[in-house]
Amino acid sequence: MSKILIIDDELNLRETIAEMLTYLGYEIYLSNDGKDGLEKVQSVLPNLIICDIMMPVLDGYGFMEQHQASIYRDIPVLFLSAKVEQKDKEKGIALGVKDYITKPFAFKDLKAIIDLHLKK
Repeated sequence: MSKILIIDDELNLRETIAEMLTYLGYEIYLSNDGKDGLEKVQSVLPNLIICDIMMPVLDGYGFMEQHQASIYRDIPVLFLSAKVEQKDKEKGIALGVKDYITKPFAFKDLKAIIDLHLKK
């Protein structure tokens, strides 16, 4: 069973995504900011990380900078964000995210992207 870590400060969104992915058979772990997310990566060793950009304590960009410098950098990260400008996507890709999903999103699209990156 694949493990997915969801890092997002929006409680309702985080729990809704978790519930849907749990139903599909994924083992889900939750974090509400990038700092806690970095700690969870070490303890959980997820197969995939879904990360928001705009969060307190440590945002998604800061998370990616530290994640890429860690021994866990091979764990793929998908950004899930309301930031829709091209420069935000480019910054995420430059930091090493594997895909960029904008909010709002269709759950079937999120699932397809997750499946794509878990099969690699």
